[in-house]
Amino acid sequence: MLVTSRDRRPTGPATAATLFLPLLLVLPGCSNGDEPEVPVVPTSGEPTEGDGTEAAGDPTASPTSTTGVPELCGDLASAGDVAQILQVPMQGETVRVYNDEFLPDSGRTGRLTCSYGVPEVPEGQTPPPTPPPVPLEIAVSGYTDAETAAGRIESTVDDAQAAGSVVTAQPVAGHDGFLLSDAEDVSFVVAADVRTYVITLRHGVVTAAAEPVVLVALATHLVGGEDTGTATSAPTSAPTDGASATPSATAP
Repeated sequence: MLVTSRDRRPTGPATAATLFLPLLLVLPGCSNGDEPEVPVVPTSGEPTEGDGTEAAGDPTASPTSTTGVPELCGDLASAGDVAQILQVPMQGETVRVYNDEFLPDSGRTGRLTCSYGVPEVPEGQTPPPTPPPVPLEIAVSGYTDAETAAGRIESTVDDAQAAGSVVTAQPVAGHDGFLLSDAEDVSFVVAADVRTYVITLRHGVVTAAAEPVVLVALATHLVGGEDTGTATSAPTSAPTDGASATPSATAP
Protein backbone atom coordinates (compact mmCIF):
# COMPACT_ATOMS: atom_id res chain seq x y z
CA MET A 1 0.00 0.00 0.00
CA LEU A 2 1.33 3.40 -0.98
CA VAL A 3 -0.31 6.47 0.53
CA THR A 4 0.43 10.11 -0.29
CA SER A 5 -1.12 12.92 1.73
CA ARG A 6 -0.60 16.64 2.29
CA ASP A 7 -0.98 18.93 5.28
CA ARG A 8 -1.41 22.56 4.16
CA ARG A 9 -0.55 24.34 7.39
CA PRO A 10 1.92 27.28 7.41
CA THR A 11 4.94 26.87 9.62
CA GLY A 12 7.16 29.22 11.55
CA PRO A 13 10.00 29.31 14.08
CA ALA A 14 9.63 27.20 17.22
CA THR A 15 8.66 29.84 19.75
CA ALA A 16 5.40 28.44 21.09
CA ALA A 17 3.65 25.15 21.74
CA THR A 18 1.28 25.77 18.86
CA LEU A 19 4.01 25.77 16.22
CA PHE A 20 3.32 23.82 13.11
CA LEU A 21 6.19 22.95 10.78
CA PRO A 22 7.15 19.85 8.75
CA LEU A 23 9.95 18.53 6.47
CA LEU A 24 11.45 15.96 3.97
CA LEU A 25 14.71 14.98 2.23
CA VAL A 26 16.26 13.63 -0.93
CA LEU A 27 19.44 11.62 -0.59
CA PRO A 28 21.64 11.62 -3.71
CA GLY A 29 23.23 8.33 -4.59
CA CYS A 30 20.75 6.35 -2.48
CA SER A 31 18.58 4.70 -5.07
CA ASN A 32 16.40 1.65 -4.98
CA GLY A 33 17.51 0.35 -8.34
CA ASP A 34 18.41 -2.93 -6.66
CA GLU A 35 15.03 -3.13 -4.95
CA PRO A 36 12.19 -2.86 -7.50
CA GLU A 37 8.90 -2.21 -5.76
CA VAL A 38 5.55 -3.84 -6.29
CA PRO A 39 3.38 -1.52 -8.45
CA VAL A 40 0.81 0.28 -6.33
CA VAL A 41 -1.90 2.87 -6.87
CA PRO A 42 -1.37 6.08 -4.83
CA THR A 43 -4.27 7.52 -2.86
CA SER A 44 -4.64 10.85 -1.14
CA GLY A 45 -5.95 12.00 2.20
CA GLU A 46 -4.51 11.92 5.70
CA PRO A 47 -5.44 8.96 7.93
CA THR A 48 -8.25 9.75 10.33
CA GLU A 49 -6.31 8.78 13.42
CA GLY A 50 -4.01 11.82 13.27
CA ASP A 51 -1.94 14.14 11.12
CA GLY A 52 1.65 15.17 10.65
CA THR A 53 1.40 18.06 13.10
CA GLU A 54 0.77 16.08 16.27
CA ALA A 55 3.39 15.78 19.00
CA ALA A 56 5.80 12.98 18.26
CA GLY A 57 6.51 11.56 21.70
CA ASP A 58 8.86 8.58 21.45
CA PRO A 59 9.77 7.98 17.78
CA THR A 60 8.27 4.48 17.71
CA ALA A 61 5.99 2.82 15.20
CA SER A 62 2.32 3.74 15.16
CA PRO A 63 0.02 1.28 16.97
CA THR A 64 -1.47 0.19 13.63
CA SER A 65 1.89 -0.22 11.90
CA THR A 66 3.11 -3.76 11.23
CA THR A 67 6.13 -2.69 9.17
CA GLY A 68 8.43 -1.49 11.94
CA VAL A 69 8.14 2.16 10.86
CA PRO A 70 5.65 4.90 11.79
CA GLU A 71 2.78 5.59 9.43
CA LEU A 72 2.40 9.31 10.24
CA CYS A 73 4.89 12.17 10.12
CA GLY A 74 3.84 13.23 13.60
CA ASP A 75 5.04 9.86 14.89
CA LEU A 76 8.45 10.47 13.33
CA ALA A 77 9.09 14.15 14.12
CA SER A 78 6.45 16.69 14.99
CA ALA A 79 6.23 20.13 13.44
CA GLY A 80 7.25 21.66 16.74
CA ASP A 81 10.30 19.39 17.01
CA VAL A 82 11.50 20.41 13.56
CA ALA A 83 10.93 24.12 14.08
CA GLN A 84 12.70 24.08 17.43
CA ILE A 85 15.77 22.37 15.99
CA LEU A 86 16.04 24.30 12.73
CA GLN A 87 14.97 27.71 14.08
CA VAL A 88 14.00 28.59 10.52
CA PRO A 89 10.51 29.67 9.39
CA MET A 90 9.21 27.68 6.43
CA GLN A 91 5.92 28.16 4.63
CA GLY A 92 4.22 25.41 2.70
CA GLU A 93 2.72 22.00 3.25
CA THR A 94 3.90 18.65 4.48
CA VAL A 95 3.88 15.79 2.01
CA ARG A 96 3.71 12.29 3.47
CA VAL A 97 4.49 9.16 1.45
CA TYR A 98 3.99 5.79 3.16
CA ASN A 99 4.66 2.47 1.48
CA ASP A 100 4.53 -1.07 2.86
CA GLU A 101 4.68 -3.09 -0.36
CA PHE A 102 8.11 -4.30 -1.44
CA LEU A 103 9.42 -7.43 -3.10
CA PRO A 104 10.14 -10.12 -0.49
CA ASP A 105 13.83 -10.42 -1.36
CA SER A 106 14.43 -6.68 -0.85
CA GLY A 107 14.55 -7.09 2.93
CA ARG A 108 12.55 -3.90 3.36
CA THR A 109 9.29 -3.96 5.30
CA GLY A 110 8.10 -0.37 5.02
CA ARG A 111 9.07 3.25 4.48
CA LEU A 112 7.76 6.64 5.57
CA THR A 113 9.03 9.78 3.85
CA CYS A 114 8.05 13.21 5.17
CA SER A 115 8.76 16.40 3.19
CA TYR A 116 8.45 19.75 4.93
CA GLY A 117 8.01 23.20 3.41
CA VAL A 118 6.63 21.97 0.10
CA PRO A 119 5.07 24.92 -1.78
CA GLU A 120 1.33 24.72 -2.13
CA VAL A 121 -0.02 25.06 -5.66
CA PRO A 122 -2.98 27.50 -5.64
CA GLU A 123 -6.29 25.99 -6.60
CA GLY A 124 -6.88 26.20 -10.32
CA GLN A 125 -3.20 26.51 -11.18
CA THR A 126 -1.07 23.85 -12.84
CA PRO A 127 1.94 22.62 -10.85
CA PRO A 128 5.32 23.42 -12.44
CA PRO A 129 6.72 20.60 -14.59
CA THR A 130 9.82 20.49 -12.41
CA PRO A 131 8.93 21.20 -8.77
CA PRO A 132 11.56 23.03 -6.71
CA PRO A 133 13.63 20.99 -4.24
CA VAL A 134 12.37 20.34 -0.72
CA PRO A 135 14.04 22.27 2.12
CA LEU A 136 14.06 19.24 4.41
CA GLU A 137 13.14 15.59 4.06
CA ILE A 138 13.16 12.79 6.60
CA ALA A 139 12.84 9.16 5.53
CA VAL A 140 12.76 6.07 7.72
CA SER A 141 12.80 2.52 6.36
CA GLY A 142 12.24 -0.75 8.19
CA TYR A 143 14.07 -4.00 7.39
CA THR A 144 13.79 -7.64 8.32
CA ASP A 145 16.91 -7.53 10.49
CA ALA A 146 19.59 -5.15 11.76
CA GLU A 147 22.26 -6.61 9.48
CA THR A 148 20.25 -5.75 6.39
CA ALA A 149 19.63 -2.22 7.66
CA ALA A 150 23.32 -1.64 8.37
CA GLY A 151 24.22 -2.99 4.94
CA ARG A 152 21.98 -0.41 3.29
CA ILE A 153 23.82 2.42 5.04
CA GLU A 154 27.19 0.97 4.03
CA SER A 155 26.19 0.82 0.37
CA THR A 156 24.76 4.34 0.55
CA VAL A 157 28.04 5.70 1.92
CA ASP A 158 30.05 3.82 -0.72
CA ASP A 159 27.83 5.19 -3.50
CA ALA A 160 28.13 8.74 -2.13
CA GLN A 161 31.93 8.52 -2.06
CA ALA A 162 31.99 7.16 -5.59
CA ALA A 163 29.83 10.08 -6.72
CA GLY A 164 32.25 12.61 -5.24
CA SER A 165 30.30 13.56 -2.10
CA VAL A 166 32.19 14.62 1.00
CA VAL A 167 31.67 11.87 3.60
CA THR A 168 32.27 12.49 7.31
CA ALA A 169 31.77 9.90 10.04
CA GLN A 170 29.54 11.27 12.81
CA PRO A 171 28.29 8.93 15.55
CA VAL A 172 24.93 9.70 17.13
CA ALA A 173 23.32 8.10 20.19
CA GLY A 174 25.73 5.17 20.04
CA HIS A 175 25.15 4.47 16.35
CA ASP A 176 27.56 4.94 13.43
CA GLY A 177 26.24 7.79 11.31
CA PHE A 178 27.61 9.67 8.33
CA LEU A 179 27.29 13.18 6.91
CA LEU A 180 27.14 13.22 3.11
CA SER A 181 27.53 16.58 1.39
CA ASP A 182 27.38 17.49 -2.29
CA ALA A 183 26.73 20.65 -4.28
CA GLU A 184 22.98 20.72 -3.61
CA ASP A 185 22.37 19.38 -0.12
CA VAL A 186 23.78 17.65 2.94
CA SER A 187 22.40 14.44 4.38
CA PHE A 188 22.81 12.41 7.54
CA VAL A 189 22.37 8.63 7.33
CA VAL A 190 22.30 6.16 10.20
CA ALA A 191 21.08 2.65 10.97
CA ALA A 192 19.50 1.93 14.35
CA ASP A 193 18.45 -1.67 14.89
CA VAL A 194 16.14 -2.65 11.99
CA ARG A 195 15.61 0.94 10.81
CA THR A 196 17.56 3.30 8.60
CA TYR A 197 17.14 7.07 8.80
CA VAL A 198 17.97 9.57 6.09
CA ILE A 199 17.76 13.29 6.81
CA THR A 200 18.42 15.56 3.84
CA LEU A 201 18.79 19.32 4.23
CA ARG A 202 18.99 21.67 1.28
CA HIS A 203 22.00 24.01 1.31
CA GLY A 204 20.89 27.51 2.28
CA VAL A 205 18.09 26.55 4.66
CA VAL A 206 20.52 27.22 7.51
CA THR A 207 24.07 28.51 7.43
CA ALA A 208 26.83 26.12 6.38
CA ALA A 209 28.24 26.05 9.91
CA ALA A 210 24.85 25.10 11.35
CA GLU A 211 24.12 22.27 8.90
CA PRO A 212 25.93 19.47 10.78
CA VAL A 213 24.58 20.77 14.08
CA VAL A 214 20.92 20.61 13.10
CA LEU A 215 21.32 17.29 11.28
CA VAL A 216 22.89 15.63 14.31
CA ALA A 217 20.19 17.13 16.52
CA LEU A 218 17.46 15.80 14.24
CA ALA A 219 19.09 12.37 14.11
CA THR A 220 19.39 12.28 17.88
CA HIS A 221 15.68 13.02 18.17
CA LEU A 222 14.82 10.25 15.71
CA VAL A 223 16.95 7.45 17.17
CA GLY A 224 16.74 8.61 20.79
CA GLY A 225 19.56 9.44 23.15
CA GLU A 226 21.65 12.48 23.96
CA ASP A 227 23.39 14.62 21.38
CA THR A 228 27.08 13.69 21.41
CA GLY A 229 28.00 15.29 18.10
CA THR A 230 31.25 17.22 17.83
CA ALA A 231 29.72 20.20 16.03
CA THR A 232 28.77 22.82 18.60
CA SER A 233 27.92 25.92 16.59
CA ALA A 234 24.49 27.31 17.34
CA PRO A 235 21.99 26.96 14.48
CA THR A 236 21.62 30.19 12.53
CA SER A 237 18.82 30.63 10.06
CA ALA A 238 19.37 31.58 6.45
CA PRO A 239 16.85 32.89 3.92
CA THR A 240 14.72 30.08 2.51
CA ASP A 241 12.70 31.95 -0.15
CA GLY A 242 10.03 29.27 -0.12
CA ALA A 243 12.49 26.47 -0.85
CA SER A 244 10.64 23.21 -1.37
CA ALA A 245 10.49 20.00 -3.32
CA THR A 246 8.67 16.91 -4.40
CA PRO A 247 8.44 13.82 -2.24
CA SER A 248 11.18 11.29 -2.82
CA ALA A 249 10.78 7.56 -2.47
CA THR A 250 14.52 6.85 -2.56
CA ALA A 251 16.10 6.14 0.77
CA PRO A 252 18.26 3.37 2.21
